[in-house]
Amino acid sequence: MRQSEIRTQLKQMSDAELLTKLGEERKTLYAMRQQIALKQLDNPHAITAARKNIARILCEMSARKNS
Repeated sequence: MRQSEIRTQLKQMSDAELLTKLGEERKTLYAMRQQIALKQLDNPHAITAARKNIARILCEMSARKNS
């Protein structure tokens, strides 16, 4: 998915949905870190994408809090 599509989806989500999405992304990142430690992860770039998605969610939550 493109960055602009992800950002528009995040802006349309409610605060509760953002918290749920954040939890899901963090669980996914944790699972990927375990897989890479066991040399089972096929796409190591997925970790970078997950970290960026977490940062995007936190940025949107922070922007809502400050406005």
